[in-house]
Amino acid sequence: MPQPEYSLLLPVRNEAARIEGVVRAVFADLGENPAWEICFADDMSDDGTYERLLDLSRAFPFRLLRPPANLGRGGIRNLLAKEARAQILVFLDGDCRPQAGFFRAWEELEPAVAWMGKVSYEAFPASGFSRFLDRGSGMAKIGRWEPVPPAYFISQNFRLAKDVFHQAGGFRTDLRGWGGEDVDLGYKLARLGVAMRFRPEAEARHPSVTGLRSYFARLEDFGQANLPTLAADHPELAAQFKLELSRPPWSLLFLNPILDALCRALVVGIPAWPWPYALYRYAVFNRYARGYRRSFIVRR
Repeated sequence: MPQPEYSLLLPVRNEAARIEGVVRAVFADLGENPAWEICFADDMSDDGTYERLLDLSRAFPFRLLRPPANLGRGGIRNLLAKEARAQILVFLDGDCRPQAGFFRAWEELEPAVAWMGKVSYEAFPASGFSRFLDRGSGMAKIGRWEPVPPAYFISQNFRLAKDVFHQAGGFRTDLRGWGGEDVDLGYKLARLGVAMRFRPEAEARHPSVTGLRSYFARLEDFGQANLPTLAADHPELAAQFKLELSRPPWSLLFLNPILDALCRALVVGIPAWPWPYALYRYAVFNRYARGYRRSFIVRR
């Protein structure tokens, strides 16, 4: 078997309802391109995802890994990087579908650069928050030739040379719960002097985000469990996340409980409405900033 030039690495957990669509979208765009290997890693799903992937592997040429225990968001990605046969790694979350031209867009790029792909969002079910993520948040605000801030580094869709990934130490595995391992890797790459750029042609489509109550709960947990650790390890992150606004006197306005309750009532209570982006930014900030502030209260 010839050595592939590129490895597409897809971590998956509990995506039984979507995984067939993801697999078919991958191979619809890939065709019979011998430069790529496709590798899925199931992180101990308990909804039938692994069994469905086993069935699909009989019809589609991809490798399927499954560790003996749940590794978490960082660990499962590190496993994929270790097992990849190619020297260029492309990570894509297991709930994202590559769009037309995805594989071609990732080929023949500068290997010393960390490239971020575009993540767009499905229009149905209608979600104002999906519209915000698609057009008004994070990478959506970055121009084609602008440097990508380390805090905007996302693991959903990116390309990195395997040796650079290992030089940076890969994804950390000591964080608790949801989120932060990608931001940490972004800062570690920045310390190595690795340039980060946006590659919008490499587009993947994410399901519409409608469960805002649970999404915001995860953000608050992230703020309490992981954000203090990340801010201690990467002090420059505090400015990017505007953590100074979580302390008096700014917190009297930005963490005002009445404004926060009203904001959540609007964006969670009427999720399909396209509220102004500022409303979503305020809601997101309140969730992780309240968790961050609570972490210090708990320590006392």
